[in-house]
Amino acid sequence: MPLRRVSRPEALRTMPESASSVATGIRATGESVSNTQETLAGEGTPAGWKGSASEAASNQFTKLSGDLDSAVAALSKAATAMDRYDDRLQRLYSRRQTLTEEVSSINGQIDAYDADVAASDPEDAEAQSALKARSKELERQADALQGRVDGWNADQDAADAAVISALQSVDTVAEGDDAAKNPNRPDAPELADRLKDKVDAGDPEAVATWWASLSPAEKQALMIHSPELVGNAGGIPTVDRDEANRTSMYSDIDYLGEREKDGQLTDLEEDQLENARGALKTLESYKDRIDPDTGENTAFLLVFRPDAFDGDGGIAMSLGNPDTADDVTSFVPGLTSESSSLSGNIKSMDRLMQLADGKNGDDTVAAIAWIDYDAPSSDDGMTDNPWDFVQVAGEGKATDGGERFAEFVDGMRASDQGSQAHFTAIGHSYGSTTVSHAATDNDLQVDDMVLIGSPGAGSADVATDLMDNGNVYVGSADYDPVSLLGGPGLGALGHDPSQDDFGAHRFEVDPGSYRVQDLMDNHSSYFNEDSTSLDAMADVVAGDQPDEVDGRVPGTYQPLSDLLAGTTIVSGGEQAWNGIEYTGGKVADGVEYTGGKVADGAGWAWDRAEDAGGWLGSLG
Repeated sequence: MPLRRVSRPEALRTMPESASSVATGIRATGESVSNTQETLAGEGTPAGWKGSASEAASNQFTKLSGDLDSAVAALSKAATAMDRYDDRLQRLYSRRQTLTEEVSSINGQIDAYDADVAASDPEDAEAQSALKARSKELERQADALQGRVDGWNADQDAADAAVISALQSVDTVAEGDDAAKNPNRPDAPELADRLKDKVDAGDPEAVATWWASLSPAEKQALMIHSPELVGNAGGIPTVDRDEANRTSMYSDIDYLGEREKDGQLTDLEEDQLENARGALKTLESYKDRIDPDTGENTAFLLVFRPDAFDGDGGIAMSLGNPDTADDVTSFVPGLTSESSSLSGNIKSMDRLMQLADGKNGDDTVAAIAWIDYDAPSSDDGMTDNPWDFVQVAGEGKATDGGERFAEFVDGMRASDQGSQAHFTAIGHSYGSTTVSHAATDNDLQVDDMVLIGSPGAGSADVATDLMDNGNVYVGSADYDPVSLLGGPGLGALGHDPSQDDFGAHRFEVDPGSYRVQDLMDNHSSYFNEDSTSLDAMADVVAGDQPDEVDGRVPGTYQPLSDLLAGTTIVSGGEQAWNGIEYTGGKVADGVEYTGGKVADGAGWAWDRAEDAGGWLGSLG
């Protein structure tokens, strides 16, 4: 008699990421209502109102404030229910993955058994006895597995029923009033004050311990009342920070979007709305990054401060969960970096993460783009005089940014789960100076440091000033002018870490183009796909040693003045040659036209040389 096959578990009717999105939407609505309720609660009657008019207005304010508070209580319960539902769905998703593999395996064994039965000799008593024993064992395994599959189906039904019941319990005005009056309702303002005190004390370990002690209802109440506080607090788990920051993001987009329609946006609010929309667009572009074990999205918004730094904004995003990853890297970009730079920087982190993930065996990787400091920037960009940025900024912004970055890393360390992750900090351009100050001034808690395209390592004279273990890795393209700013005779932002006497591990980097118009492209090329620098950084992130090259020694490389002059001459000659080549064969006016092109090329080269002189002069 053929054995029956085990049926697969039912499909998940709701994916964890969908439940999480609904919970975020509920929280964002709750935050908006909570803000309105608190505003009304603090409002008195209009100035000059007296008598019955004043009393009537006061009564209306009180009633409306109470109604809104009931709505907040209902939304808080709904968000808690959805969050619990999300957790159950994650467990169901993981179990289903395992069950599906087991079903496939046992059904395959049954198919093989049926084939062996069909091919067996009915007269072979020993073979038939073995087949019967095998049949009995397969039947036992199949029955047990079918029982687990049926249990899984029942658990999904129970999860759906529970969330529906929870939402129905607060879907009327009366039920909202009951939720608001419940003596066990979390006191969100008081919880927010306690969290703020712990954050201000600068102890992310204490924040982590306190947060873990809260009930799910208390956490949800806090994320509705003060999502910006929760989302940016070091020590709070990545998943919760992401939920809180997405709550703030959606709330800002809704509220400021309405003000935009009404023409009421201030300049700062306009920047804030643009930053929120940019963050959402970037997150949406990674919505397909799903954890195969939980079904959850693996792009996390770790910092969201869209109005910081006079509207430039502060932001950090991770691909992969740094709380659970084995290898974690956080990247600090340089000049002109702000919230609007997130998309390009997270793409660089994606390339780095994918490459590192292929180098570290079964270990997992998380890569963070951190842009939560006031990097030097200008409305005119860097095209006219890039070196003025370095001259004007000095080390002040790097010093302040270094303190913020060290605090961020401390927070990530505090929320880490299991064995402590191998953590690599990467700084590019002015960001390398910022990372250096995080190390020398604030005891940056990382295992390895990578400085690329560095204009200077701040106050560090040698690599061990940055890392006691000497694990400082440096990438500097030969034709990257910014990486030459810390060379002998310059050093406005500190020592060039790629110099041999600095003592860092210098890895190989593609030299770049020897044309003056390409110099800044050379400076921004370190994360280019298939580049030697990207491969070397992936080695460091994965805990390996990259191939090393000799450090810079004066006389063995072109200093900045020679590079600018040489590339200017090459580019000017190229312009002139293009003019000659273009007019080849034009007999009638070739001489006159070519002469003009040669003159244009010479003039262009002279202009670039003047620019170079101006740049160098600004550094003197």
